[in-house]
Amino acid sequence: MNIIKDNRIVSDKTFATRFSSFLKDIQVSDPMSEEELEYLRWVAHSLLLHQANTCTETEELNYLARCHPKGITKK
Repeated sequence: MNIIKDNRIVSDKTFATRFSSFLKDIQVSDPMSEEELEYLRWVAHSLLLHQANTCTETEELNYLARCHPKGITKK
């Protein structure tokens, strides 16, 4: 099973959305963990942007529109 093909995560179109959602409600209690969490949130956001920018299938575009109705914008 290929996970990355043509510079895209292809094994699961929901990965970036689920990863972002998972990180959204995590609470940390120290500065080092906060820094790591911010980095992971940046990675998740970057994955979403990349997915949206490289998506070519209508089904995937519809999925992203449903999950991110306000759009995916750069920080």
